[in-house]
Order: sequence, then C-alpha cells, then structure tokens
Amino acid sequence: MVWLYLLILLGLAAALWGVYRVLGMPSKLAPTDYRIVVVDVAVSVEKAATRLRQALDGAPGADWAEAAKEARKIFQTGYYQMLRLRPATGSDQVADARAELGRACDAYDWASRMIGSESAPNPLVLEAARRLMDAGDSALKQAARELSLAQPAPRENTAPSP
Repeated sequence: MVWLYLLILLGLAAALWGVYRVLGMPSKLAPTDYRIVVVDVAVSVEKAATRLRQALDGAPGADWAEAAKEARKIFQTGYYQMLRLRPATGSDQVADARAELGRACDAYDWASRMIGSESAPNPLVLEAARRLMDAGDSALKQAARELSLAQPAPRENTAPSP
C-alpha cells in the first residue's frame, strides 16, 4: 500500500515540475521579436482602453458590462505577458517600457472590473474607474515614450541613393 502512495506522490511531483516549467519561467524571445510583441501588446491595450472609455462615455449603463468583459481579457493577457516576456539574448532595452505597460494593464484591468460590476451605476464607483483609466492612460503614454526612445539605431546607410 505504501508503494501506491509513493507512486502518487511521485506523479504529483512530476506534474508540479511540469507546470513550473511551463508557467514559472519567462518566455524568451529573439530581441527583434521581443520588441515587436511589446509594441503589439501596447497597441492592443490602447485600442481596448479606447473602446472601454467610449462605452463608458456613451449612454449610462449601455453595454458597459460587455465592453468591460472584452477589454478585461486583453488587459489581463497584456499584464501577464509583460510579467513573462524577456529577450533571449542581450540586455533588456525596453524593460522600463514593459514595466509601465504592465502598470497600465493593471490599472485598466481594475477599472474594467469596476465598470463591469453590479455597482457600476454608483457615481463613486464610476469616478474611481475613471481615475484608474486616467492612471492607465498616463502609464501607457510613458510606455509609448520609452518604446520610441528604445528604438535601435539603423545599422546601414538608409539615405536614398542619388
């Protein structure tokens, strides 16, 4: 009977190790792909935030819950990608932008939770959600600034030929 418990324990240990290997380690991308993914997440988050703000600024209670639900998926995915992504080689030149983008996703996520909740018609909840959206906008603008500063210099002569 002891061997059965030992076999189960060994199976659980192997499963936990597998989960750690998949979820616990950061995703490593080639530097060019890494930058493209970070920029793509920033664009997706900006679009989702714009749609959420438009829904919020529209008719009271119109499609707030649905807009918040759809936007939350993007914000949560963006947040976890910003936690996990790393360049495979070299230094992480967009680390600050990635951190700001993660903060923006977090703020937008909490705002979408508030907007999608049953207490969304409460003016205090809406005010807090708008403040979170503003904080997310600020962090997103900072991330965009840092991404534009971190662009690599051209390696070849890119001037047009006469």
